[in-house]
Amino acid sequence: MSHIRFLVVIITDLFIVFLVFTACMAVCLALGVTMVLPLCVGFFLFSFLAFRRGRSVRQILTYAKGSLGDSFIVIVILLLIGCLTGLWRVSGTVAYFVSLGVSLIPPRLFLLAAFLLSSLMSFALGTSFGVTATAGVILISIARAGGVNPVLAAGAILSGVYVGDRGSPAASSANLVAVLTHTDMPQNVRDMLRCSVVPFLLCCVLYTLLSFLSPMHSVDTAITDMLAQEFTLKWYCLIPAILMIVLPFCNVNIKASMLISLFSSFIVSVFVQGETVLGCLRAMLLGFESENSALSSMLSGGGIASMLEVCVILVISGTYGGIFENTDILDSLAGRLAALCARIGRFGVMLLLGTGTCALFCNQTIGVIMQSQLASSLYADTDEERRAKMLDIENSSILVAGLIPWCIACSVPLAMLDADVRAVPFSFYLWLVPLLFLITRKKEAAKNSKEYKA
Repeated sequence: MSHIRFLVVIITDLFIVFLVFTACMAVCLALGVTMVLPLCVGFFLFSFLAFRRGRSVRQILTYAKGSLGDSFIVIVILLLIGCLTGLWRVSGTVAYFVSLGVSLIPPRLFLLAAFLLSSLMSFALGTSFGVTATAGVILISIARAGGVNPVLAAGAILSGVYVGDRGSPAASSANLVAVLTHTDMPQNVRDMLRCSVVPFLLCCVLYTLLSFLSPMHSVDTAITDMLAQEFTLKWYCLIPAILMIVLPFCNVNIKASMLISLFSSFIVSVFVQGETVLGCLRAMLLGFESENSALSSMLSGGGIASMLEVCVILVISGTYGGIFENTDILDSLAGRLAALCARIGRFGVMLLLGTGTCALFCNQTIGVIMQSQLASSLYADTDEERRAKMLDIENSSILVAGLIPWCIACSVPLAMLDADVRAVPFSFYLWLVPLLFLITRKKEAAKNSKEYKA
């Protein structure tokens, strides 16, 4: 009887803690307050649970500190990405991508071109928000002016920006997953490319068909004229992005690749765009600010400052892993997940976990970290299993977050595009990748069923 009473207490206080945590997240989201506050509340709540289970304050702090190593590895990469996004704007890399894309758009295949351009830019720059705020805003404006259905255009753009957010070597989310799963980033990119070929080609077919159903009658190239006045647009403006894409595939360390790209951006900014050294340093730290008011909303941004809140979120949420790992807080959940694997397969469980954590925390980064921690018992400590976990996370929460209307991974791009949730079903890439990956895992699910039952 005492064991039953103890189990009831554990389940009750765990339920109450998650209820309070969820309520704090919901309130802060509704008020537009930073997610740092509820995460701090979560740290104290989970620490309280560990304390109730017999851990001392010193032990709890040791657990939390011990799990911060991975967070700081990601933070260094995020700060480098912040520097890159600032300097890529100064060097004209972003502007050249936009100008080139707009000038090459075939009117009768606009939706396909919008998807391909967004995909190319996001893979080169590694940021879904950054590409949405630049090329995405321009493309949706051209679509509206040219008579293309803006719902379809927003869907194509949202699909494209997540091609790179998921699989680019410069993407903060991809680097976060690599660190969480202790996997090699260049190999991860190759693995992700292999399992996304079919979904990508299907997207091309679907957007081609929709392009014929909703063609554009003319292209407004006024934006290219404004960009040409603001920047010197030459092919070598692409060098920083090309280096960032190519070097990781040549087995160059991801940090070294970023530093080389950063140096090339600095050279182009100073000697091509005529920016001062002080101006470059300012862009790296605080971000780029366009002097042209018409371009400011599309091009301004980036810099280390843009990454500070994400870094703080990583540090706080990173402490959860040590607390969960060294206490029995999630033991009952681990058992339930293992049993569920026997029924729907491991990726099916990861898809549910990813959807749940992203929907609950309304944040892709927090959702990925929580998903990784909650699913830690489902994967063995081998290279093959670590790579399997990486793919399962990349093909679930990284993409599913963009399909949840109240998650910032979806709501922010839609707000930038002045679009609504009707565009979400037409974001084919975001749901085709998880769906097709789930289908390919059927045999694995059958194998796991025997394994977990045993």
